[in-house]
Amino acid sequence: MIEEQCRLLPCSVNDVENVECVRHVSVVECREAAKECRRKKKEYVRCLENRVAVLENQNRTLIDELKSLKELYCQKDLHS
Repeated sequence: MIEEQCRLLPCSVNDVENVECVRHVSVVECREAAKECRRKKKEYVRCLENRVAVLENQNRTLIDELKSLKELYCQKDLHS
């Protein structure tokens, strides 16, 4: 893999073992890995935010249902 990338870089094909070329490829690979890591993190955070929104909505619905049931129970209590 490093040899292939070195051919694409401003290093000569004969300099595959050249430390600068290898270092440059390593830096490029590290940048790409970091970029992918940031992308995955953003996707993970987006997924968590969506889940929070769904759970908040579900929580509001359950709170409203609880209030309705409490009101219904209190009305029954008054009429008994």
